[in-house]
Amino acid sequence: MNLDIFLVALAVLVFGVLAGRLEGTPVTLPMLFAGTGILLGPSVLAVFELDVGFEVVRVLAEATLVVVLFTDASRIDLGRVRDEHGIAVRLLVLGLPLAAVIGTGAAWLLFPGLPLVAVALLAVTLAPTDAALGQSFVDNESVPQRIRQTLNVESGLNDGLALPFLVLLLDVARSRADGAGDFVVVLLQAIAVGVLVGLAAGGLGSRLITTCARRGWTTPSTLRLTTIALAAIAYAGAESLGGNGFVAAFMAGIAVGTVARSLLENTTDFAQADGQLLTLLTFLLFGVVVAGPVLADTSWQVVAYAAASLLVVRPLATGVALLGSGLRPTTVAFFGWAGPRGLASIVYGVLVLESGVDGAETVFTVAAWTIVLSIALHGLSSAPLSRRYGAHVERFPEDAPERQEVTDLPVRLPPSWAHHHEQTDRTT
Repeated sequence: MNLDIFLVALAVLVFGVLAGRLEGTPVTLPMLFAGTGILLGPSVLAVFELDVGFEVVRVLAEATLVVVLFTDASRIDLGRVRDEHGIAVRLLVLGLPLAAVIGTGAAWLLFPGLPLVAVALLAVTLAPTDAALGQSFVDNESVPQRIRQTLNVESGLNDGLALPFLVLLLDVARSRADGAGDFVVVLLQAIAVGVLVGLAAGGLGSRLITTCARRGWTTPSTLRLTTIALAAIAYAGAESLGGNGFVAAFMAGIAVGTVARSLLENTTDFAQADGQLLTLLTFLLFGVVVAGPVLADTSWQVVAYAAASLLVVRPLATGVALLGSGLRPTTVAFFGWAGPRGLASIVYGVLVLESGVDGAETVFTVAAWTIVLSIALHGLSSAPLSRRYGAHVERFPEDAPERQEVTDLPVRLPPSWAHHHEQTDRTT
């Protein structure tokens, strides 16, 4: 165990001291930590002696996702998203459902023996994107600000928007109700309770925190802790009342960002430090516990669907969603590729596996393979592709949709991104 702690801490140290040097290179945070987990895990060198299972990965990934959903949502101004980020709205409202539908069709063709609900679960599990897997897509200053911000908004919101679909499909697969009407009731209860608990926890909690702060009852360090505690309160409260905790965490963040925007500095600080550490550990354990064993258990159908999810499903859904947007084909293609799968898909995949529904193991294996493939392909391609795309856009007219300026709207900002946005602000 001491050796495991030493290796984990060493991996964090190495990334921390080299993070700036690695910017603009094909080496990304998920690649480094997932790769370290695979290499030192039981499937290769067997150096790690971590006696953990999927339950530990699930708990850590859930905690990370709760923090990510809460902090992302807290920094979103819904009015500005509607008015200034029409492209992101298209990707969320049209692109996300289309990806689920197209992914379901592809899975049905490749896995004809799986129940329809299982192939739909696979598609929904892989529909959300993860900006942490492709930092270079939005780090490169040659990529127009509008494109970077659109990817930022999309990745910050789509994991929360995919949750209702996952909840519905899991309830249907587990047959927790006797008919279609009961399924709808179960779904609405899970979402409604989550929304109400989240809004209450975020709204009332943020008012309490700001009131105490004005009276000098708090300290700067405890303000950060109490603000993030609202995410845990919302999640646990909703789950205990039969609601969906992820929806609650997301809505709590929305409430905090609406009622007490003065607290946003606290959520940003947490996301850039403690939240980043949770992400590192999640990808490390994913490599040790999940990726290594899964890579040895595969078939041509698994690899084919993983490739199709990245190369066909997302680009096709994005292309349809952006029809009539005025964007050039190269930009549509860039959006289609800049959609890596990561944290949300890990959580959803483990949730499906633990549900025990028919076909859950196949869904989990395919999802894990897709995430591993995404870590490698998006990591290797993001920096050079961003540079080439940025150089191409420079030849567009000044009034092209790609080059229109937007108000800065940060959603998910790892430390390197925060530094980048500071540079961007000084140059725009």
